[in-house]
Amino acid sequence: MRIESIAVYTADLTYAGKAYAFAGGRSHRVFTSTVVVVTTDTGLHGYGEVCPCGPNYMAAFSEGVPSCLSMLAPSVIGEDPTHLTRIHECMDQALTGHAVAKAAIDIACWDLLGKHAGLPVYVLLGGLLSPSMPLHRNVPLAESDEMEESLRQFRSEGFRRIQIKLGRSVEEDIDLVRALSKVKHADELWMCDINRAWRQDEAVRFSRALEDLEIYLEQPCYSYEECLSVRRRIRHPVKLDESLNSLADVQRALRDDAMDAMALKVSRVGGLTPSRIIRDVCVDAGIAMTIEDAWGSGIATAAYAHLAASTPAKALLTTTDLHNYNTSQLATGAPVVSSGQMTLSDRPGLGVVPDFEQLTLLDVYE
Repeated sequence: MRIESIAVYTADLTYAGKAYAFAGGRSHRVFTSTVVVVTTDTGLHGYGEVCPCGPNYMAAFSEGVPSCLSMLAPSVIGEDPTHLTRIHECMDQALTGHAVAKAAIDIACWDLLGKHAGLPVYVLLGGLLSPSMPLHRNVPLAESDEMEESLRQFRSEGFRRIQIKLGRSVEEDIDLVRALSKVKHADELWMCDINRAWRQDEAVRFSRALEDLEIYLEQPCYSYEECLSVRRRIRHPVKLDESLNSLADVQRALRDDAMDAMALKVSRVGGLTPSRIIRDVCVDAGIAMTIEDAWGSGIATAAYAHLAASTPAKALLTTTDLHNYNTSQLATGAPVVSSGQMTLSDRPGLGVVPDFEQLTLLDVYE
């Protein structure tokens, strides 16, 4: 089997809420997603999707992804898509960095591998170890009454794992979490996500002011070194996110005992091929993981959901249902959500099919 062509599509995803706001004054309503279709000489099609969370969250932006794909696609035309490490070698030779664009092709190749084998991707990633995956829901930064209403809504829908966006002044965030904690249930897991907004002293002050609350601090400071210093001085568990962009970053964090948990975003590290390695290293090290991506619709959700489903339950802190954060869907067959849990079908590959009526064709490489 050989790659015959790669088609690149794009579409806008509108956030279903008022605004997706987080630290640093960052607020977005519309996200541009890129979908690739990898077609083989056997007639099989593989689908991949990547969607950076705006232009100022990760080292990628949506408008740049198609340009990167114009460099990457010719490098893998004629290659066997089931030889995943070889595909990455070809892409790395063609373009240094730009893991997000490489992830689109990688995910599509995993979809092809599953279809070629007649198996769901989760089987190829290790087997179905977490058939019902615990979901978290994000509470965007807003006025305290709006955030409390979001909490109540998510709780009524069965969600017990909540990510609360912070990033005002540390005093305001202390008051906010203290106020919200009045409605916190004992069975709920809360992650306070600062998205790199605080200095070390502010993160330490926040933690010490709320020592009586069972919460995680997620990426409190901008740099890895700052987060490491904070972790050594507080009692709350620390979850790293933006500091971890590669296997080498994760290995360093493990050596330094820098984290209690991590966010593994599939597109940020280059797709399912490197994500599988990072996942297995963290499972072995006893590190809990949120397995997710930056943004996306049903294809992106399906990709990380197959990785999450093949992760031992004790290592899977949470995942999320990004396709349900949007007002429209770009694919059919996305994972099913019920009572704060997500499940996958047993269809071969990722189990999703793009809705081409929602997509705009940009380029085809042959």
